[in-house]
Amino acid sequence: MTHVTYTEMTAKVQAWLEDDDSEFQGSLDDVIELGEIRCLRDLDLSIFSTEDTTPTVSSQDFVLKPTGTPDVLDWQSIYYDNSGMRVWLELRSSDFVRDHQIPSGTGSPIYYAEHTDLRWLLSPVPDAIYTLNARGITRPLGLSSTTANTWLGDNVGDLLFKAILAEAEGFLKADDRKPMWNDDYVSMLPVVKRELYEQLGQHYNLTPMEVPAVPTNQR
Repeated sequence: MTHVTYTEMTAKVQAWLEDDDSEFQGSLDDVIELGEIRCLRDLDLSIFSTEDTTPTVSSQDFVLKPTGTPDVLDWQSIYYDNSGMRVWLELRSSDFVRDHQIPSGTGSPIYYAEHTDLRWLLSPVPDAIYTLNARGITRPLGLSSTTANTWLGDNVGDLLFKAILAEAEGFLKADDRKPMWNDDYVSMLPVVKRELYEQLGQHYNLTPMEVPAVPTNQR
């Protein structure tokens, strides 16, 4: 895996895309940020995960998301303990969850859906107070003019480069070239994940996680 600094990354992206438009140059940091977010979500590394709790309210069909971790990019899983059993909530669409609220009445929640930036919908509507444990992916420091080196740049610079190229082509509206970089990124992702999990499992005693067949951005 290549090690890429901020200066090296900006130079490589500009050289490969051969675009010196001032608007693109001014938005390059934003494009890099989008590439970093894509990598973080798809890699789903435990070293960037965080857990927090939030309580449900009896007979209330929504629950507030944890507020103690503002840098969470994506909540990955939610569970609660019920009579000594761990119950994992299943993510569904908001329509699905609402449809299952009416006939089920109140009970132990089974499903949840994204409702707003601050809330999840639940079904069945909780019949008691349950403490939900949520795990999410946090956002580490990103490449910038004041941050030359980051974890992504130092450890998965090649994957990050492909993600940034795909995001850049989207910004440039180069619809004919974006699939090429996106395909390169998608094909490289499983290989990088396996390498990282072997490396992190050895040095940090982390449990390797399953490599998904389809990256987040392709769902």
